[in-house]
Amino acid sequence: MSATFNGTNGIQTNISQLETLPNKIFLVPNWLEEKLFANIVKNDYGEASKITNFTVTPATKPGENSSSVMFRVTIDVDLMEDGCTKTISFILKTNHNDDSMLSLLENLMLFPKEQEMYGSIIPKFESLFEEAGKCVSFAPRSYKFSQNLSLEYVLLEDISRKNFRTANRLVGLDMTHMKHALTKLAEFHAVSACLHERNGSYGEQFMYSIFTEKYRSILTTLNSSAMFLNHLKKWKNCSQYAEMLADSDNCLVDRIIQAAKFNPSEFNVLNHGDFWSNNIMFQYDAFGKIKETCFIDFQLCKYGSPAYDLYYLILTSAQMNIKLSQFDYMIKYYHDNLIANLMRLEYHRPLPKLRNLHMALLKNGLSAYLIVSQILPAVMFDLGSISNIDREDEFKLKSAMYSNFTYVKAMQEIMPWLDNRGLLDLC
Repeated sequence: MSATFNGTNGIQTNISQLETLPNKIFLVPNWLEEKLFANIVKNDYGEASKITNFTVTPATKPGENSSSVMFRVTIDVDLMEDGCTKTISFILKTNHNDDSMLSLLENLMLFPKEQEMYGSIIPKFESLFEEAGKCVSFAPRSYKFSQNLSLEYVLLEDISRKNFRTANRLVGLDMTHMKHALTKLAEFHAVSACLHERNGSYGEQFMYSIFTEKYRSILTTLNSSAMFLNHLKKWKNCSQYAEMLADSDNCLVDRIIQAAKFNPSEFNVLNHGDFWSNNIMFQYDAFGKIKETCFIDFQLCKYGSPAYDLYYLILTSAQMNIKLSQFDYMIKYYHDNLIANLMRLEYHRPLPKLRNLHMALLKNGLSAYLIVSQILPAVMFDLGSISNIDREDEFKLKSAMYSNFTYVKAMQEIMPWLDNRGLLDLC
């Protein structure tokens, strides 16, 4: 299941720049300097190019905590041969300055995994499609500094300058956006299965992620149902579900670890692992029509059933008016695109039938419960509705999320839907 962490690479951060934000102080570490980008600029624009302006700003809004801190680096480059100036920008992702999380983040290998995805695996995906006569791009271009920095980072092209942006998570994705996301997901899953067929395993870090006995204590903390169940029993027509799930914590982690073990006899793919609207960027034309779709944030990729990404996308991000009523249609739409891409890429193993996909969804139903009980509350919550003081109080913040009227109303429909599909039979 997805999780967010605050962590650090252990680098001592000194303050070289301060920018006052609403209720926040934006800190730029002293190692983040113009000279780091000199070779990148020269490689892209030639030796006769010169950086004339270098600006660092936050790339995320205050309060959007995750496993990393993100900077937007904007650079003006003089192209001396042409006599013009070009503005370029990058997104730099690195660890928080919080030593308490250093050991955990190093064990989880979030940054090495994401670097491998951007630098090696995704380019291979795109090459396989190119060989098959189809131009497909999955993610922003990634870069590496020529300097050997003693910290973990991911450096990406800032594709917002190409009019890519994320949808409003509080509104959710309509069917047009969902189809674009599902189409790209089908391409991603299909090519990941084909690369596995050709090259074998993606490596241990992609096979289990944090869902092993080694991380039992973390999984127990992250997936505790106590607060969710306390709120669930208060909601209209939901007390019976609270009773049904009352003892679920006794078996939950065992089920999570067991579910993470992929079955080689089934159809498996490389899941994005954190596949919701904030990690999907859409490019729009001048008339607001979607031209292209790409993904970001590959820290939680895991090899296994495609059911996980499908549950994650639909249950977190589809608008409520289609989330349940059109669930099976969206699965069919994904499956049609999956098969078409597997055939184009000349996948040699048996093609997964639609009924096989529905069986995988049923088998992996634990994911659906955990997504709506642990992740959906945060997705549907507007941080602007509470004070910064409350944001720092984990209990108050979680309580506000579970009390959110929009979430409660959605769950009064989602819980019967889960129960009718047998997805609440956790133990």
